[in-house]
Amino acid sequence: MASSTPNQMLNTSWTLHRLSPLHHEKEFQTLLDNPEALKTYANRLRDQLTGNVLSGFQVGTSAPSTEEDTLSRTGALRNCTWEAISSLSLADPDASHPESPCGILVVLEYENITYKAALLAPPEGSHSRKTSTYLPLLLTRLPGPLRQTFISFLSAHFDTYCSVFRLPSQFLCAGLASYVDALTQGRDRESAAARAILEDVVKEIQITVSFSSNVTPALRSLNINIPRGSIKSFLPATGVSNQPGGSILSGLSSYIEKHLAMDLDLAGSSARDSPASKHVRISKIACNGFVLGAEGKMKLVAQPIRTSSASDDSAGNDDDARNEKKRLALRASGVLLLLVIHRSIVGENRES
Repeated sequence: MASSTPNQMLNTSWTLHRLSPLHHEKEFQTLLDNPEALKTYANRLRDQLTGNVLSGFQVGTSAPSTEEDTLSRTGALRNCTWEAISSLSLADPDASHPESPCGILVVLEYENITYKAALLAPPEGSHSRKTSTYLPLLLTRLPGPLRQTFISFLSAHFDTYCSVFRLPSQFLCAGLASYVDALTQGRDRESAAARAILEDVVKEIQITVSFSSNVTPALRSLNINIPRGSIKSFLPATGVSNQPGGSILSGLSSYIEKHLAMDLDLAGSSARDSPASKHVRISKIACNGFVLGAEGKMKLVAQPIRTSSASDDSAGNDDDARNEKKRLALRASGVLLLLVIHRSIVGENRES
C-alpha cells in the first residue's frame, strides 16, 4: 500500500480544524489500512470537485473575491489521491509503521497548483475502531471555497462534525517552550554551541499580544520582536523551562514590566482572575522554525536531511554540522506537531 511521508507536513501554512470520528461502517470496516477504501473516497472527491466545485458561485458584475479569483486560475483537476501516513516522525521519516498508520494525506493536483489536506491522530493508542476511525486534527492548505467543499464532503460521507480549532494563549506559550526544549535537549543552555543552534534555527521571535477592547479600546494588539542576538537574554537555565516562571516568555514579561511598567504575564503564570489573565493574551508566535496563530494557523519550517557525497573531511564536517541543525529542527517540529494533535483531542473549554 502506498503511503505518504511525514515531510508533507513541513513548510506549509495550515488551517486547523477539529474532527469527530469518521464513520465508514456501511461500506468499509477499516479505513487507514484499506487501499480500496482510500481509492474509493479519492475518486468520489474528484468526481464532486470536477462537477460541483464552481456550481455554488454566483456570476455577477461585481469583482470576484481573492479566494474565488485564485481558485479560477488553478486550471483543471488532474489528480486526487488519498494516502495513509505511516509515521509522524519528522526527524526519521524512514521509521514508518505501515501496519499502524496515523493519518491520511489528501492531495489535489491541479494544472497550475497543488493543494493538500491531512487528517491526523497521535501515533500512540488505537484510533481505528470497528466501525469508525478517529482522526481528531484536520489540516488544510486550501482556498476558502474549496475548503468548504472538502469539509462538506467529509460530513456527507463520514457523518463527521468539523469545527474551528482555536489555540489558547497558554498553549502557544507551551508550544514555544517545548520547541526550545527540543532544540536544546541534552545540552547545557549556557554553552555557546547550544545557543548558536537555537539562534540559527529560531533566529528572531515575533510575538503578537492582543488586549480586550473594554480595557484598551485604542490598543488592540502589540507586536514584540526578540532579535536573534537577544534570545539568550531571555533563555531560562537548563531544566526549568517547564516551571511557571521558567520560559522565554516569563523572562520577556519581567523585562517589559521592568522597562515599560506593563504587567502582561505572557507566560500565564498568574491567577486566572488577575487582570493580565482576563484581558491579555498571546494571539501569535512566529519565528524561523514555526508559526502558531490563535485563530487556528500553523506552519512548521524545516529541511529534510540529505546525505552528502563529498569526499574531503572539511566538507564532511560542514555537512555534519548542518545536518545536526536540520535534525534538531525536525525533532522540534515533530514535538510541536504532536502537541497540536494532542490538543485537538482535549475539550474546547479546557486550558492546557
